[in-house]
Amino acid sequence: MKASNYLNIIAYQLHLYMAFVFPTGNGIFQQDNAPCHKARIVLKWFEEHTEEFHLMSLPPISPDLNPMEHIWDVMERQLRAQTPPCPNISTLRDRCSDIWYNLNQKLFQPKKS
Repeated sequence: MKASNYLNIIAYQLHLYMAFVFPTGNGIFQQDNAPCHKARIVLKWFEEHTEEFHLMSLPPISPDLNPMEHIWDVMERQLRAQTPPCPNISTLRDRCSDIWYNLNQKLFQPKKS
C-alpha cells in the first residue's frame, strides 16, 4: 500500500472512529512496521494529532507482540494448502471466511509464559 493511501485511511476513517470511541483522547492506535506506516507523511500526521490519541508502534519484526500475526500465518498456511488455487476473488473471500470461522479457539487465548 502506498503511504498516501494509508494516510487517507488514517485521516478519514481511523481519525473519526478514534474521536467517537475515545472522545477524551485516551485511545491507543497500534500499527506495525510496514513501510507505509513509517512514511514521513504518516508519522507527521500522527505527530499533529498526539492530543487526540496515542500511537503505539511495535519493534521491528515482532510477531510475538502482535497476536494477529500468528493468526494470519495460520490462515495463510491453510489457504495455501487448499487445492485447486482460488480461481477468483469471490472464491478467495469464501475460503478465507470458512478458515476464519473454523479456526481453533486456542489461537485466540493468551499464551502462558
